[in-house]
Amino acid sequence: MLKKTFLWRLFPSTWVSLLLVMLLFPLAIQFPGWWSWENGPLENGQVVILVSGVILTRFIVRHNAHDRRMRNFWLWTIPLWLLVIARELSWGRVFFEPIVIGGSGPVFPALRDVWYGDYVYPVNTVIILTTLVQLWRNCQWSKLRQLQFPAVDVVLLIAAALASQLVFEKTLIPAFSAYSQMLEEGAEFIVYWCMVSILMVVKSQSSRI
Repeated sequence: MLKKTFLWRLFPSTWVSLLLVMLLFPLAIQFPGWWSWENGPLENGQVVILVSGVILTRFIVRHNAHDRRMRNFWLWTIPLWLLVIARELSWGRVFFEPIVIGGSGPVFPALRDVWYGDYVYPVNTVIILTTLVQLWRNCQWSKLRQLQFPAVDVVLLIAAALASQLVFEKTLIPAFSAYSQMLEEGAEFIVYWCMVSILMVVKSQSSRI
């Protein structure tokens, strides 16, 4: 079953994933720290990658136009991408003037201090619950089981996510403590790229299902 579900081939996008992993530590050491600041180049790059995920998903939706349920299934994955984009934009707080700019970058107003702050988490909850219900309603397991996923990207995605949240965020490697923020944001960048890489492989199969 695993052999049918996962492909151990190295797709062009998977080579990019491997390259990003190999460059993570060298670039974190060489690049200036402000690259990892809130609303900085790395976080903005993450948003660009996530937006490309939305665009790819729209192509998959189009490929499934002949199948209403599968079309709706992929269409309902888009709100999940948008939520991650909103999270990377700090729920819109990055569009406000910084309160202060310190050694770790700009500090934006707290969520409770912006006019819509009290509505963010309730609205997110409604979106997530509605999305999950619609995904379940439109899911066709028989067709989804025909999809194959790039195993290397899946492994790298999990490893980068764990490294970002459990290692770099908590500065568990003292030797790299000065670069922990760069490593954390860089690992998140890899996570998002791997998500898009997986989607590229899925897109190449979607028109045949």
